Order: sequence, then C-alpha cells, then structure tokens
Amino acid sequence: MRIVKEITNVTSKLILVLVFIGIAAGCGGVKTVTTGIHIPELNTTQYNDPAYTEGWRLLKEGSPAEALKRFQESNVTDEKLYVGFGYAFLAQNKMSFAGKNFEKALALNPDNLEARFGLATMYELLKEPDRAFEMYSQLRTQYPENAWVKIRFDYIKSTRTQFYLEQAKAYQRDNNNLQYIEALKKALSYSPDLIDVETEIGEYYSARGEYGSAARYYENIVQHFPNKEDILLRLAGVYEKDRKIDSAVVIYRKLLELKPGDLAYINKVNDLKVKFYEINMPEKFKNIFFKQEISREELAALIGHYFEKYLESRQPMIITDISGSFAMKQIISVCTLGIMKIRPDHSFDRFSVIDRAAFAVVISRLLDYLKDRGYRVEFAPPDEYIEPGDVSQLHKDYGIIKLMVNSDLVKLDAEGRFNPTAKVTPAEVLLSIRKLLNTIK
Repeated sequence: MRIVKEITNVTSKLILVLVFIGIAAGCGGVKTVTTGIHIPELNTTQYNDPAYTEGWRLLKEGSPAEALKRFQESNVTDEKLYVGFGYAFLAQNKMSFAGKNFEKALALNPDNLEARFGLATMYELLKEPDRAFEMYSQLRTQYPENAWVKIRFDYIKSTRTQFYLEQAKAYQRDNNNLQYIEALKKALSYSPDLIDVETEIGEYYSARGEYGSAARYYENIVQHFPNKEDILLRLAGVYEKDRKIDSAVVIYRKLLELKPGDLAYINKVNDLKVKFYEINMPEKFKNIFFKQEISREELAALIGHYFEKYLESRQPMIITDISGSFAMKQIISVCTLGIMKIRPDHSFDRFSVIDRAAFAVVISRLLDYLKDRGYRVEFAPPDEYIEPGDVSQLHKDYGIIKLMVNSDLVKLDAEGRFNPTAKVTPAEVLLSIRKLLNTIK
C-alpha cells in the first residue's frame, strides 16, 4: 500500500539525517557542547566587554551558572545581553526564564537569529514539536546556509513525519478513516513533498464529494509535478464537479499541450466551453482562459476577481487610460494597493503582454500586501534552494524571482530555466493564484 512505501522512504531519510548530525558535530563548522544544547558562536569583534565575552566562553564550555554571573556584570545594553541570559537559563533547564529573555531580545530586534534559534530549541526541549518546527521552518527560509538550523529542521521533519505515518497505518488497520486522514495530514504538514500521501487525501475528499478540499491537495501535487497526467485529470474532474469550469478548462488545455491532438481532450475542452459560458461572469473574463498569453489588464482582472475578499477599499488613485476597460474596477484596486504599478504619467498600459519576470514581481507584491494586512502566508522551505539558472544575479528582479521560485509560486521549466522574457500563460497564472489562495491562513 502507498502508506507502507512512504514510511520506508521517511525512515531512510531519517537515518541520513542522523548520520549528518554525527558528521556535522565532528567537523569544525558545528561544535558540540557539554550543556547538551547548541550554543551559537559569538562574534567577539562586536564587543569590547570582557565580562560578556567571558560569560559566552563559560557558556560554551558548559558552565551556564558562572556565565550568568558574568552576563550580569557586563555593560552590554542591546538584545545580545538577553540572548546571553536566555542561553544561560536554557542550559540550566530553566525554560520559563529562558523564554522571557529570548522574547525580550526579539522585542528589541525581531531578526536576531540566536534568539529565534534559542526559542525554537526551547520548544523542542519542552516537547512542543509543532511550535519548534514552525520556527525552524522560518529560520530555514531566511538562513538556508545555517548548518544547525538545517540539522534541527531536518531532524524534526523526519521524526515527526515517521511518527504520524506510523499512526496513520495503525488507524488504517482499525478502519478509522477520519483519524487515518488526520494523521496523514499531520505527516504532510511536516513533509509536504509526500506525493502519495497527498494523492490519498485528495482521493478521500473526492469520494466524499468535498471537491474543494480534494482540489487543494491535487493542486499542490501539480505545483511540484506540472506534467503528471493522472493528477491533472483528477484535478480537472474535481474542478468540474465543483463548478469551477474556468479552472477545469485551463487544466484540460494543459493536458492538450502534453498530448496535442488527443480527441478526448479536444472534445472535453469544447464541452467545457459550453458550460463555461453559462457561468455568471463577464464574457471578457471568460475569454482569458482560452488564450496563450496574459495582458496587464487581464492579470489585474484575475487578481481582482480571485482575491476580491482580501483587497481592501482605499481612496482610488487616478489612472488615465482605462476608460472603457472591462477590468477598470480591478485595475484601480490593484494599483491603489500597490500590487501593480502605473507609469509616472498615471497611465496603466493595459494592453501590454506580461512576461514571466513581471508576473513574478506582481505575485511578490501581492504576497507582501497580504502579509502587511495580517494574513499568514507561509511556504515550506525546499530541501535545497534553487537558483534560476538563466537569470543573472545582476538582473533587477533576481531576488524576487528566486524567492518566487523557491516559494513554488512560479515554476522553472524542465531544464531549470525561468525564461524571464517569455509570455506567461493563463494556466501558469491560475496555478500560482490557486497556490497562493490555498496558503493564506
């Protein structure tokens, strides 16, 4: 059965992680300490305070009580003092005091790596793996080269995934379907790359007629495997049953790209066209889904349509060249909110075709807007960070493109190329929109 194969794969990965921990601890890059927790390295060049540096040395040597005394004698006044206190208490298993000091450090500097790592370690020691993993995930995204962050992230990911897969197997033996699926979901929350598990959950919801829930799991698979025909067919099927004909059309057109001339797919697209035009949606919106490229006007229309409930009302800005546009309301909204930009002369240039680099920038701004509005939008960090091979680091949007690729919001092609000047297709836009919508908390 699928679940047995997944447990075997995860167990193999866990062994590799444990081997890596042993290797890393024996190398110069990551040191072992007698306190049983990892104490970060102190950059002594930043401080001219002998008491503080002595305290940190004692902490590294496994004398946290003595270290605490030195920190109390120091003249350090920034968040690093609270970090020192936090680790001294953590090493003495005084979790409440450790947590308060790490939180004080983060109040002064929310980006302090040592304080955030300390809190994650504390949650791990307190047997709160969900909270620890959430923090390690965030740190993994921001500091992909940090060896200890990677070790702890990988360790919790492997052990908790294995735990929940074993739990799911037990529920399956007892024919407890609801708990079986919930355990699979927990495993997936730690290891979102378990495609067979994701497929199983999708099939479960599809069989129950919960097509929206099923679609979310199939969509996640398509994000990783955009040409997986069996999953594309399942996804198109649940879209159609859920009356999301726009999305079903896009998927069948994708299938036609994979199998040009396939009579069954051609007939299905034609059948869906009839159903699509019966939907209560402006005709020019519908026409977008049968094109091979997207204009700025059409991209604004799609963002405004799918994210309508998330876009707040503000005093609209003046835009000079959108009179008569079918998407005038959406253009004004996304431009006023800074998701799309206008020219210095207040024109929008609505008929220009969007390329993939420009699309990545718009999705990045949309993501920033959602986060600024207080929505949680979090992506699982990839196992290995991807470099868009055909985009120079000197490209003005290199950082944004890399972020969008590693967030899985915009895909590379099979050769690992981003193709920044290529036209973006309706299928690509809709898959990115669906992925983002499914990630909003």
